[in-house]
Amino acid sequence: RTFSGGSDGAFRKDTTQWVVRVKHYKTLVPDLGTDKIRNVMDMNTLYGGSAAAMINDPLWVKNVVSYYGINSLNVVYGRGIIGTYNAWCEAFSTSPRTYDLLHDDGLFSAESHRCEMKYVLLEMDRILRPAGYVIMRESPHFVNSVKNLAAGMRRNRHQRDAEDAKNGDEKLLIRQKKDWRSSKAASE
Repeated sequence: RTFSGGSDGAFRKDTTQWVVRVKHYKTLVPDLGTDKIRNVMDMNTLYGGSAAAMINDPLWVKNVVSYYGINSLNVVYGRGIIGTYNAWCEAFSTSPRTYDLLHDDGLFSAESHRCEMKYVLLEMDRILRPAGYVIMRESPHFVNSVKNLAAGMRRNRHQRDAEDAKNGDEKLLIRQKKDWRSSKAASE
C-alpha cells in the first residue's frame, strides 16, 4: 500500500480522514449515499480514500491520479477500486459516461500553474450530468475564484467550512449544475 514517498502510516491517516470528510459531505449534499448519485469521479485522488469511505454506498467511484502528481495508482488498485491517470489541462475521455458528482481535493492548487483553471471548469461542466454536484475542497483563494466563475455559468453554489472549521487553509464549494434555457425558449 505504499509508493515512493508514501507510508503505511500516511495511508491509515488518509483512510481515517476520508471517513470523517465523507460523513461531512453527506450533510452538505443529502443525495450522497442514496441512489440519486451513482457515478462519482474523484478528480485528484492520492490513496483512493474518498472511494474507500463510500464503499458501502450505492455508487461507484472513478479515481483519477494526476499525470503530473505522485504515482499512487498502484495503491488505488491495491484497494480493489478503479482508477486512471489524467492531465487536467487536456480533455478527459468519458464517452459514453457522465458523472453525478465530481470531487476536487486540491486539484486547482496543484495544477493551476499548468493551464488556466477556467478550462478545467469547462471540462468539469462537460462531464457533469444535469443536476449533478461538484464538491470542491481548495484553498480560500481558489474557492473564491471558482465561485465567481460559477456564477457566470449559472450554477448554484454554496461556500462551506471544511469539517475541521479551525482549518482556515481549506474551504468547500458545493456547486450544482442546473438545466437552464433562455427566456425565449422557456416561454415557447
